[in-house]
Amino acid sequence: MKKKIYILPAILLLMCSCSSDEHDSTLPTPWPKDPNEQEEEDKSGIDKTYTIGQQLENNDIQLIWADEFDADELNLDFWTYERGYVRNSEVQYYTVGRKENCKLEGGMLVITGQKEEGSFEDQDGTHNDLYTSASIITNTKKSWKYGRFEIRAKVPGGTTGIWPAFWAKGDSQNSGASWPSCGEIDIMEYAVKSPYEMINNVIWGESSSASKSSTRKVPSDTKYSDDFHIYSLNWSPTQITFAIDNKVTHVVEMADISPNPFHQPFSILLNLALGTPSDNSLGGKFDEANLPVQFLVEYVRIYQTSAE
Repeated sequence: MKKKIYILPAILLLMCSCSSDEHDSTLPTPWPKDPNEQEEEDKSGIDKTYTIGQQLENNDIQLIWADEFDADELNLDFWTYERGYVRNSEVQYYTVGRKENCKLEGGMLVITGQKEEGSFEDQDGTHNDLYTSASIITNTKKSWKYGRFEIRAKVPGGTTGIWPAFWAKGDSQNSGASWPSCGEIDIMEYAVKSPYEMINNVIWGESSSASKSSTRKVPSDTKYSDDFHIYSLNWSPTQITFAIDNKVTHVVEMADISPNPFHQPFSILLNLALGTPSDNSLGGKFDEANLPVQFLVEYVRIYQTSAE
């Protein structure tokens, strides 16, 4: 009998220890948890899952790079100039290092589009009676994978043709990937012919003839050219999110993009296009009466989380 007295408590103890992590049969069976899923309350800042109309959160993000444009000259450790007639059959000739088209003044980047009344010389020779502007890029110098890309800027006014943008392209453009397979994110794209709309856009695809996009035209009660605004891209492994003045305006789910080039570093571009000879581009038909025009950028800032 003594043997049974000592064994029974041990069995009861073993039964209790084995059942401590088991589901209580008096409660509903819980859904299994995805081990890779993070609780919503743990997500903040860049990694937060956003919907249109929400405010961007600044928790757990840190500034990792910026150009405040408060120097005397453009920082060529950061930027390169595009040169000549670059894309879309646009009328403007992009100049290099020419203050008439690109300068730092009053703590801002000032990109000017204008008509040249006389002649000027550059690396390509002597030019007469051109329409000139500027485009600066960080390609081959600075690029980032995920994060918050932000500018504070004032776009120019006008009637038609004028077409400033803050956008990004994937680094695979440097290793043989043509557009749009390298990926394009138009953080702020403004066609002055639609002064109450700002365009957020993501473009991808295996070829130009098979390009895909997710576009939203963000309405405003006032002309965007009337004032400065903050234009942001909040880019995480799961979402490409756009915001104006920190309010979310467009969301693209990464899972909906295939093939997906948006898991690589992207460089940024700031340019002021003047339009095309016809009305078949987003910017619209060039109108010389608009000139000169200026695209003003107070700063460019890049934020990431501490884990990136």
